[in-house]
Amino acid sequence: MSVRGFAEHLGVNPAAISNWEKRGSATRMRYETQQMLDVDLARSPIEVKQRFAQALKASVAAGPNGAPVLADGGATSAKPDLGTRSRERTKAILAALSRQQPDDLVYTPPADVQRQIADLLVSTARVYLVTGPPGCGKTSFVRHLASHVPGVDFQLLSADSWTEDIDLAREILRYGSLPAGVDPLLTLEDESQSLCRPLLVLIDGPQSRAVVDKVCRQLDGTLRQVLSVNLRFLLVLRTPPDVELAPYPVLAAAVMHGQGRGVGPSLRLDRWDAGTARNVWNAQRHANEPPFDALPARIRNLVRLPLYMSLIRAAKSTEPFGQANAYRLVDFCVASILKAAGLDVERATADLTALARRQLAAAWTHHLLPTIEDDPPGSADGLSTSSVARLVRSGPFGSLTFQHDVIREYLFARWLAQHIESHGRSAVTIELLNDLAARTNTSADLRGVLEFFLQGLDAASPELLAAVAQSPSINLTATLPLMLDLTGESASFATAEVLRACASRCLHDNGLPLARALLRTSAAVTALGAEYPRWMLRVLRRFGPAVWSDIVARVETQLPIAAAHDFVRLTQLDIVEDAVFLARHFYVFLTADDSTSHQLKTLLAHPDWRARAALAEGIRAGQVIPRHTVISIMESLTADRDYKVRAAAAEAAGRSTAPGLEHLLSTLLDDRNWHVRERLLQGLSFRVGDEDSAADLVFRRQEAWRTGPRNVRVAAQRLLLERGKRPLQDEDSSRSALFGLLREIRTGTLRLPTNVQSALIRQGVASKDWVVRTEANLLEHHGTATSVAAGLGKEAFRRLRGGCALQVALDVRDLDHAITVGRAVASAGVQFIEIGDPLIKSVGVQAISAVKQRIPGAWIVAEMMSADWGRDQVVLATEAGADVVLLIGPASIASVSAAAEASRRLGVPIVIDVPEGRLVQGWVQDMERAGVDGFAITTNIDLGVAGSHPLDQAQFIRSWTRLPVAVSGGFEPTDLEARRRRSWDILVVGRGVTDSLDPAVAARDLAASIELTEGHSS
Repeated sequence: MSVRGFAEHLGVNPAAISNWEKRGSATRMRYETQQMLDVDLARSPIEVKQRFAQALKASVAAGPNGAPVLADGGATSAKPDLGTRSRERTKAILAALSRQQPDDLVYTPPADVQRQIADLLVSTARVYLVTGPPGCGKTSFVRHLASHVPGVDFQLLSADSWTEDIDLAREILRYGSLPAGVDPLLTLEDESQSLCRPLLVLIDGPQSRAVVDKVCRQLDGTLRQVLSVNLRFLLVLRTPPDVELAPYPVLAAAVMHGQGRGVGPSLRLDRWDAGTARNVWNAQRHANEPPFDALPARIRNLVRLPLYMSLIRAAKSTEPFGQANAYRLVDFCVASILKAAGLDVERATADLTALARRQLAAAWTHHLLPTIEDDPPGSADGLSTSSVARLVRSGPFGSLTFQHDVIREYLFARWLAQHIESHGRSAVTIELLNDLAARTNTSADLRGVLEFFLQGLDAASPELLAAVAQSPSINLTATLPLMLDLTGESASFATAEVLRACASRCLHDNGLPLARALLRTSAAVTALGAEYPRWMLRVLRRFGPAVWSDIVARVETQLPIAAAHDFVRLTQLDIVEDAVFLARHFYVFLTADDSTSHQLKTLLAHPDWRARAALAEGIRAGQVIPRHTVISIMESLTADRDYKVRAAAAEAAGRSTAPGLEHLLSTLLDDRNWHVRERLLQGLSFRVGDEDSAADLVFRRQEAWRTGPRNVRVAAQRLLLERGKRPLQDEDSSRSALFGLLREIRTGTLRLPTNVQSALIRQGVASKDWVVRTEANLLEHHGTATSVAAGLGKEAFRRLRGGCALQVALDVRDLDHAITVGRAVASAGVQFIEIGDPLIKSVGVQAISAVKQRIPGAWIVAEMMSADWGRDQVVLATEAGADVVLLIGPASIASVSAAAEASRRLGVPIVIDVPEGRLVQGWVQDMERAGVDGFAITTNIDLGVAGSHPLDQAQFIRSWTRLPVAVSGGFEPTDLEARRRRSWDILVVGRGVTDSLDPAVAARDLAASIELTEGHSS
């Protein structure tokens, strides 16, 4: 690795050793530096020493240009790198797959998928996460990428046969036929340095949740150590349930999120829409097969899943088979395929069932389940991949495995239904069903088993399921909701009696999941009859916004108009919660043309601003609403007396391209409140069409922005710049808008036309502001900038967990003194310099920029005191050049989430201070899920000797999260507690260094006391 990279790996400030790079092999370290490295190595764990020895051996064996040296002193010719070796093997694998029995279906990839991968490769993200339900085409998607994306090398790692002892680094090296050595991760790190172009490792199909966890943990560890930007990963995970990535912090930070900018996978695959399914079926059907629209309605719905369409075509029959559901379709297709192969269907099914049970035995162990040995063993020896290639294939070591998880889960569920049916309505049945349902929260395999089991039992013994559903022992939060959700429409067990009992039971404290499942169950409308609207209103008032979308979906799809009117009639608009719900969804419940028009007028005049603003939220949702209704509502809201209502209307008007609202844009641009104008600008920035007219409108009225607040001027400049228009004549706001756009382009969260992006980069390169100029240069010379110039980044910051970093807090008020101290401590090897709140309050955020510019090799932490507006704090600090933002005192999860969204967009890590009273595991994990990158324990200086020791608090936090933890508490060289108790990742010091007459000596002595460096020799 490079000297700078080696320094970062050791935790040494790159600025302190920049001369090493200049002198190269002629470097002669100072005595104390050599001592520091020797001491660090001597105190390192054995595995670190082994890795160092292996790296040293590789270095000694290399010539001046890095080529291996032969015994006679000559260098060998360049060998194929890991990417080249992988390319050849992938080509062979794809050729072998193409020779297998082809699927009848020609793969239809998602639109613009190559562009999405291209966006990954130019972004700072290193992982592309694909999720989707079984049978949606995830494996086909992976193979399509490997076959069609140019300029990228691929590895196809199939994880379906992996076990918990898998070593990911070893598998990657084995794929390229490279020896793993003593430390596979170190070997992979070395090999990745020589990659000449991107290598995308595709990890597809980890089966059990234990293997998924192991893969995610190892991927997290790989991302911590292997830093080559040319090594990236595409991880394919089956859902539901969604995989929680918070326990894998570096992986979570490395994932490229979807265009929605929220936390989530890069791409969600799902069933085809009806139009796509129709096109695929009709384009590939044989002459004797009916067209798509001639299929039974239930089959048309089922074959929207690619796997089910493939199975029914393999069965070579589209005959209707009763009330079709997924279980019956798979049951029919499996029997048809076995019969067509000339096999005894009953015997072959038994053999396949035994195979399925063996493969899923570890996924669900329960003392009430019979062991496999208690049953006739069964054997799949009589089957072959040639006879039933649609169902099984050759697995590792010649064994048989299933072509798809769905087949295996169907067979296991079929056996389970027969087993449970033999127990009837008993405690055994209830316990097994509750246990299986509970496990579906963490196992996609078992969720598939439960779905097939419920559908199969509903077909064979619906009265048993009905009795189970009404049992007082059935779990209301998991089992009963899943019974309603997974059995599909017209489930036989869901009688009117069962549904009425569910409607009553769901109104308790833990009844939200059951209430939502009932709202999704069409039969409940008939079962409750005239009581349904009243029950729906009780659910609304009991659970609030958590059920809004479910109620609206039910009303929009199958609720009779009369029942919907009854629901509206029962609501009380003087109850704010009722009024806000109706206003937000007025397009479903109210119109201006019928008997409900008076209620719409009442909402427009409602005394609570939330109800009026909710009408604007409804229009912003983008639903099809009559033009005259939209105009009438928007004109009323635009003239509202409350600025918050006008602000909601402004964003809705900005986003809308509906004709007839143009005159409102001018009115809102002249609004008497700046917040309203800003929301309009934000709305206009979301427009897909009509960009020029919106930007021209803003530009023509540029005089209106001259005296406005800075954030409003920045919003106006941003709109113009991203539309390729000439910015306003305002250097400060233009600079901030340009920086934000450049940073978002670099992090991959913003996609602009090539010509606009190129123009922005040119403007940035020519900027007088060094922060903007640096950002533009990083884009212009992508991949060549040092990590110092590129900023620390969320992924890199999270890698600090388990390390040993030192941070000096400049809690001073004089900028010149701060710079002097900062330079001194940086020269002593301090990694982080914190710009304290006193300095920011005295000088402004310009203090961040000033210190960063004069100490470019240090990582700058901006301490932002914020009880609210966390997003703005992150933006202000980042624009000034901060590498990390420390938030003190955010008021709510909403504020933290907004700050985390800004941090993802701008690629800057955020650390949150743990306030008094919040040292609890639940709060820490909520913050982790919200997207923070680390925690800080700060000790109030006014406490003096009172209060608990900060290291005690840090120890608790580090046991609850794998994110880095920073601790401050008046530490100095004489404090041996910090050295003895390593319950921290970043040690924060203030006056012990900043008030020292020689800050460099004080910092060096402190670093030595915690074994980071050697101390002062005097």
